[in-house]
Amino acid sequence: MASSFSGLGDDVGLWAQDGFIEAIQLCLIHEIEARRLDTEPWLLTYKRRLALQALPLIYGGTSLELDEHLTTAARRALICRLNEQIIRRIRQAPDYLTGPTRHRFRHRAMQLLWETGELVSGSKDDFQRAVNDGGWQHSAIQEVKRNYLHGFVLLNRLLKGRLRARVDSPIDYWPC
Repeated sequence: MASSFSGLGDDVGLWAQDGFIEAIQLCLIHEIEARRLDTEPWLLTYKRRLALQALPLIYGGTSLELDEHLTTAARRALICRLNEQIIRRIRQAPDYLTGPTRHRFRHRAMQLLWETGELVSGSKDDFQRAVNDGGWQHSAIQEVKRNYLHGFVLLNRLLKGRLRARVDSPIDYWPC
């Protein structure tokens, strides 16, 4: 699976497999909507950009768009709090980070793009086919749930300035 670097100012960031970055994107969209935070214009824009980035269009080129949207300490802190809520959900709710849940989140992200006119699909069948292309509904995420949890923790460390990896740093922050 392809990997992408998600940067956050000062050329720091983290490398992660695109499937994991998609999980972050989808979980953040869900959390923004669950807390009804998308009334803030920047967060509404960020949510839509995450949805667009979650489409599997360019392998090895997906992004969390941290540099583009987390331009203030307050924005960074808000996304950090949302990420911490996601971490709690992963730890406490066995059905939160599963294939069917990711499939549902992906469906919502694509629906959001359809509603805003950013995703044009010929028919409802085409839309459903595009949603199903992610393959999450039958995914065995539970087998790698600890790695996903570790990734959300890494994102938190990055947002708090505790992970200072650069694009050319050794990728020693992921478990083998």
